[in-house]
Amino acid sequence: MDVLIIMTTPTTGLLALFFLTLFSLPLRAENLVDIFNKAVENDAVILAAHAQFRADSEVVPQSRAALLPNLGLTAITQTIDRETTGGGNLDERFNSNGYAAQLTQPLFRADRWFTLNAAKASKKQASAIYQEARQELIVRVATAYFNILRSQDNLSAATSRETAFRQQREQANERFKVGLIAATDVYEAQAGFDLAKVERISSQETLDNSFNALQSLTNQSYVNIDLLDKTMPVMGPSPSPLQDWIDSALSNNYQLLAQKHQLDAAKQQIRAEKSGHLPTIDAKATYSHAEDGGTSFLGNESDTKTFALELALPLFEGGNRSSKVREAHYRHEQAKQDYQNSYRQIREQVQSQHRTVSTDVLLIKARQAALKSSESALEATEGGYEVGTRNIVDVLQAQNRSFEARSNYSNALYDYIINLLTLKRLAGTLTQADIEELNNWLKPKARQTNS
Repeated sequence: MDVLIIMTTPTTGLLALFFLTLFSLPLRAENLVDIFNKAVENDAVILAAHAQFRADSEVVPQSRAALLPNLGLTAITQTIDRETTGGGNLDERFNSNGYAAQLTQPLFRADRWFTLNAAKASKKQASAIYQEARQELIVRVATAYFNILRSQDNLSAATSRETAFRQQREQANERFKVGLIAATDVYEAQAGFDLAKVERISSQETLDNSFNALQSLTNQSYVNIDLLDKTMPVMGPSPSPLQDWIDSALSNNYQLLAQKHQLDAAKQQIRAEKSGHLPTIDAKATYSHAEDGGTSFLGNESDTKTFALELALPLFEGGNRSSKVREAHYRHEQAKQDYQNSYRQIREQVQSQHRTVSTDVLLIKARQAALKSSESALEATEGGYEVGTRNIVDVLQAQNRSFEARSNYSNALYDYIINLLTLKRLAGTLTQADIEELNNWLKPKARQTNS
């Protein structure tokens, strides 16, 4: 047998000890606020939404530019061949050069003013859409985070079930060997263990996959996150009256605000298209300089300055303007119906979500009571099995009910958190402060308190 001996100096020994200590330390768990901040910086959806907001906001300076002075400069150089007859033939070839500058200031452009108003409304719409994306990001991050905790709890329950069923299988085998139970109890114990093992493997896969959602949001990998302290208070929607939540949603929901600003923009666009029938007035100032190399009684060099007011009145455009007015009316009607649809949907969603959160509170209390009673029932069943008044099937069923009750309680708690955040998003009141408040109830595993 070959033996590998590594000689180390004091320095290399210290380095080895340092790296051994470093990699043996548990990885620091990430909390909800840390992950949310990284999602803000890295999530492709929110970054695209921000870029879209910035791009859509440029419609305002573009529309305003049509009302501001416009300065243009032109220059020309050309070669001219001139041939004249009568009074003496004259053939000449010369260069002609010149430049001109023109300043135009719109004085009366009603359509452009209404277009600017429409652009301002469109910018407000873009801002509302971006704020909706921000709130949606909060919900997406929280959902991904608590789905991991949900998967961890389910895996923990599945692992505990597998361990318990393994012990029951071993006890059943021992009891069968000494003739205390029938072979059917051994088969039941084996079947329970096999099913528990399948569930544990499936739960492990679900947990591994649940981390992918956080990686997609933050572009970073995670293996450990803070756990939820399940002693956190569970309260119904505050304020309690449903109508308060409906009123808040109809005033603050960003999806509804975006539709409202879109409706305002469509109304301004109608005015802009109708104003296309009105006259336009522009003030113009022009300066031009020309140099002509030919023979002319006007001389070879000239400077010209002009100041003018230009009035233009569109009389007939082949029906184009009337068609655009009709199109604007139809766009306005479309925006109006979209707003009405969003209004009704959001009102219905708030009612439904408020009811869901209120039900979650009652459900959590019921799940907590069911957990305690199932644990008591399991303890009693195991005691009966020891004295022979209960069989192995009774024990397996009681264990299943206990593990299921624990999973149901955890799932109800996570559902409550996500549903409450969703209700606040619908009401337009969801902010990062809600994430920070939740974060106060997240603790590293060693400091977690389970109910």
